[in-house]
Amino acid sequence: MSARPVLRRRLAACAAALLTLPLAGLGAIATQAAAATVTTAWHNGAFAVDTGGVVSRSDIVLGRPDTDPAQSLPLGNGSLGVAAWAAGGFTAQLNRNDTQPNRLSPGQVQIPGLSAMTSASDFTGSLDLYNGVLTESGGGMTLKAWVPAGKDELVVDVTGAAPSVQQTATLSLWSGRSPAAAASGGVGTLAQTWVDNSQSGSSGKTFGAMAGITAGGRNVTASVVNSTQVRVSFTPNADGSFRVVTAAPSWTGGDAASTASGVVGSDATASTSSLLATQSSWWNSFWSGSGVVEMNSSDGTAQYLENLRTLYLYFEAASMRGGQYPGSQAGVADMFAFDQDHQEWYPAGYWLWNLRGQIAANLSSGNYALNLPVFDLYLNNLSAMKTWTSAQMGGKAGICVPETMRFNGNGYYNGGSASQNASCALASSPSYNAETITSGAEIALWVWQQYQDTGSTSFLQKYYPLMQQAATFLLAYQSTGSDGYLHAVANAHETQWAVQDPTTDLAADQALFTATAAAAGILGTDSALVTQLHTALGQIEPYARTDAATRKQLLTSSADAQGTDVIADSYQPSAALNNVENVGLEPVWPYGLIGDASGSLTSLAVRTYNSRPNVDANDWSFDAVQAARLDLGSQVSAMLTANTQKYQAYINGLGSLSGSTPGSEPYLEQSSTVATAIDEALATDYDGTLRFAPAWPSGWDAAGTVYIQGGSKVDVQVEGGTLATAAIQAGSTGTLTVRNPWPGSQAEVVNGSTGAVTVAATSATTFSVPVTAGSSYLVERPSSLTTALPYAQVTGTRATTAKHLGGVQIGLDAGSTTTYANLAATFNDVAITADDNTAPGNFDGGGASFSQTAMTSAHAGPGASITSSGVTFTVPNVAAGTNDNTVAQGQKIALKGTGTLGFLVSASYGPATGTGTLTYTDGSTQSYTLTSPDWFSTGPPSGGALAVSSDHQNRQGNTTYAGTGNIFSETVALSSGKTLASVTLPPGASLAAGTPALHLFALATTGSA
Repeated sequence: MSARPVLRRRLAACAAALLTLPLAGLGAIATQAAAATVTTAWHNGAFAVDTGGVVSRSDIVLGRPDTDPAQSLPLGNGSLGVAAWAAGGFTAQLNRNDTQPNRLSPGQVQIPGLSAMTSASDFTGSLDLYNGVLTESGGGMTLKAWVPAGKDELVVDVTGAAPSVQQTATLSLWSGRSPAAAASGGVGTLAQTWVDNSQSGSSGKTFGAMAGITAGGRNVTASVVNSTQVRVSFTPNADGSFRVVTAAPSWTGGDAASTASGVVGSDATASTSSLLATQSSWWNSFWSGSGVVEMNSSDGTAQYLENLRTLYLYFEAASMRGGQYPGSQAGVADMFAFDQDHQEWYPAGYWLWNLRGQIAANLSSGNYALNLPVFDLYLNNLSAMKTWTSAQMGGKAGICVPETMRFNGNGYYNGGSASQNASCALASSPSYNAETITSGAEIALWVWQQYQDTGSTSFLQKYYPLMQQAATFLLAYQSTGSDGYLHAVANAHETQWAVQDPTTDLAADQALFTATAAAAGILGTDSALVTQLHTALGQIEPYARTDAATRKQLLTSSADAQGTDVIADSYQPSAALNNVENVGLEPVWPYGLIGDASGSLTSLAVRTYNSRPNVDANDWSFDAVQAARLDLGSQVSAMLTANTQKYQAYINGLGSLSGSTPGSEPYLEQSSTVATAIDEALATDYDGTLRFAPAWPSGWDAAGTVYIQGGSKVDVQVEGGTLATAAIQAGSTGTLTVRNPWPGSQAEVVNGSTGAVTVAATSATTFSVPVTAGSSYLVERPSSLTTALPYAQVTGTRATTAKHLGGVQIGLDAGSTTTYANLAATFNDVAITADDNTAPGNFDGGGASFSQTAMTSAHAGPGASITSSGVTFTVPNVAAGTNDNTVAQGQKIALKGTGTLGFLVSASYGPATGTGTLTYTDGSTQSYTLTSPDWFSTGPPSGGALAVSSDHQNRQGNTTYAGTGNIFSETVALSSGKTLASVTLPPGASLAAGTPALHLFALATTGSA
């Protein structure tokens, strides 16, 4: 290498402001553009990032109390997760990843005395991501809550309380749970154990959940309230401070009180500063080792998506960095659940397809340790999977990894049998995953990618058996036909069942056989297997093609010349479709077999992408990730934006499977695919060629770090369309292949510290860069040197307000919700129509309605009085065909009363559930939950009653439907001695067919104010 002329640096400074990215194309960097002010964060041989400043841009800000459980904010340390919200002062649900098989919660904590803070007019709050601490203040009080790293407890630290007023904190479970409730001195405990022995494939192991609550203050005493609740009572310290600590460690039995005390130790009385110092140290270290990315665009979209990416990294660290099992088992944010023990999916089963976005994002952000719980899950169950495979897959050798694998290694689903929708089970075929045979290849390939990224031979040695056994099974399952190709009948994941040669199988063969042979060579093992794999690699048939128009014809690769074919799901393209997956794009991602430099296959893949049948079809949609792999920058931004607006349902940044309406539990998979797509668009080297900003959206600025193969990482800055910084921080010694970021123009590579030329100026499409571990390198244009640009550190300002993107948001805006004079003032839907004029009706989002004739016959005509559940309601006294009910969307309604509050409700596409808030005249609040059956149902809700059953319904076109239309009553006991001031309804989205909605017809109390 030669010394670099200083003069050239000075001359280049004049041209530094003339570079931008093109507004169209496949992510290539422009050779010319309009003048702009461009800076670089490269300084003194390093990329200068104020990590804390960048992370703080994504803090979740509360401008008003988050009183709804669906507004909860997440805390966690990887083995204990918490969802915290402001109902009843402060409420937090505890969750663990090892309470198998149903992931039962250790309980909920409530501190009612904090209502003075959450009901104060000056309330504010925020989740400080850089330190992992929730902070709130109001009415002269402050709260700090966190889950300490490495210690399974929730700490709630409070100042500003009245020193002489007794406080309480309760720990509760609920109906259906049977804990041992106990109190000893200042510690109250709820503990329960059970044996996993009631489902098919059960482990026979003992599991359990335990929580113990205590406090730091004066006169701390614990008591048992009832069989599912314990309470700790205390007086704050003389300075108005107190602390509530709730331990929830792993539990399979023992002395609950001593266990809880052992976890808490001195944390109830230790100084706040010492506890927070330990907390901040861990989280600050986590962020310093993560690839953070700052993003900006004029419309705020990039900033919002940056927020989601940063939140994803926080979620993952808080839920996946410890414990016996992975924190998420199906793309669900199980560790941040808020709805007691409710689970939408089979909680004992792990769905690999729904974890792939998390694994990928952890790799590209450098958080390799967060993948170990997933890898360990499969490695620890290797023997069980081999046994299952032999028994359920025709005696074949190796492992068929069940796509929905029970935590102990078998494919039974939801407690059923091997013939009932089990995974890797021929007896269950055809069904969703009975013959999905590629999940083993996928987990093995993630292992291989993590090895490539880290270069750790010990890691590869440990997890190589997964690769070996997955490859062994695929070799055994497929057979060579007369055409010389390997063939098998299998599932094209969940989309096509039991079809010939699915695309998923062909991609898995190519990728896994190649990787396993390479891994075996590195480890010096399995020479016979390597020979088999090399032979098999020559027997993989081409991907099946089909016509883009109908997707029914089976075509061959010769059809590529016409430019109208796409990759088919299988060699039976006309087979029934059972799920909405874009299987034809699996070779693009995650298998990495077709990219932007794959010749004619790239064009084929782009056509497959542009005509994909399922556009933005799920919260885990990989559209943006696959677009990044194909250099489709405009599609990256479009799909990230659309998917977020459609599925990001919670103010904490988590998603919902059913759309932008919160459900009963949040999902992690939407934000994980956002993170993956951002990283892939900013930098990638999936095929061994490093690309800088290959698919970065036009109009978005970025500055960040992405981790790549060989323990290396790259720093990328795009400003005003200019690739301002393209740096390599080498983690190992070798040669990197780099794609020229400026096609057709010259690029060079220099040492990032000394400026010495490493690769002389070249206009080649790709070039080889010799790198040395510990050194840095800049890829730049000779006419515009990186170090000639003005220096500016990458930094950020802490978020102070909630963020919005279309109809979704992160955080809560300041100010209170409008208070309506009565329920009628919120009516927003027509539920009841005349039989001869059904057109205005739309109870279900699809034009159906109640019949006024039938309602009147059921003694529920306009203005009628109905007594149900001990409460007397008045049916809305409005004309048929006019607004007569309220679809619950968080409306706040003035209502004075005492005793019992009654709701007259029904649900469309139900059952529908939601939690709202009651506010009393003294400013205190109380949460409540409504769960209404569907209007077709005659079964009453739990604790409620069937109030009205009309004998027919109405449909559009003045027609009727013979089924009954039903309305129910539910009640909530109001706090004794208090007067109700207002009712805030549960949150919800706009009425839409297929989406559960909660409808309210009337509110009433048994006592007057």
